[in-house]
Amino acid sequence: MEPHPSASPLAMPAPPPRRLPSRERRRQLIRGAVGLFSRHGFSGARTKDIASACGVSEAILFRHFATKEDLYRAILDEQQQDSGAEAWLEEMRALAARRDDAALVRCLISQILKSFRENTSFHRLLLFAWLDGHALADLFYQRQGWPTFEFLRDYFEQRQKEGAFRNCDPGAAVVFLISVAVHYGMSKHLFDLGLPASDEEVAGQFALLVLEGIQAPPSRRRGVRR
Repeated sequence: MEPHPSASPLAMPAPPPRRLPSRERRRQLIRGAVGLFSRHGFSGARTKDIASACGVSEAILFRHFATKEDLYRAILDEQQQDSGAEAWLEEMRALAARRDDAALVRCLISQILKSFRENTSFHRLLLFAWLDGHALADLFYQRQGWPTFEFLRDYFEQRQKEGAFRNCDPGAAVVFLISVAVHYGMSKHLFDLGLPASDEEVAGQFALLVLEGIQAPPSRRRGVRR
């Protein structure tokens, strides 16, 4: 049957959303939330906006995430899995056990830059969270930021005792080490400042510069493996 001539195509009902397996729908909602939060902030993106962007009702969103807290934790779960954070920390622990300072520093910087390059939306979202004092920032710090900081600080203290690293506040040294990579990652991948060098090239250069800054003078090193 032909549609009535006066019927507008805009008035035609939208097709029903395609039914997805629960896990796939959950990932779709998480990624939709990250995309909206990273563009509009947490106050500018409502749950109904997330649902609408994914082509589902708000009820379906709440079926997967009963509270906003559940959604925030799921975002972190997804990011942690996609970034390979646990495997990365294990790799750094192995390098620390071998006292391979140069490889450890480069591994840290390379992973931070890779995270900004491959998970730009998440880092933009995280920046909104820090600026807004949002719960997601605290959750991220407790889950990933603090354990990484503690590991690096403990390693720095150990290498100071062994005569490999210069005497200074180990916490300040770790912040220096991390901040170099984070600032570059933000400048290149969040703010798009057009920095031409490849991330791998920069990671190698930063690692050399950082090592020059944190290693003890040669006359004070005691059998240090480089």
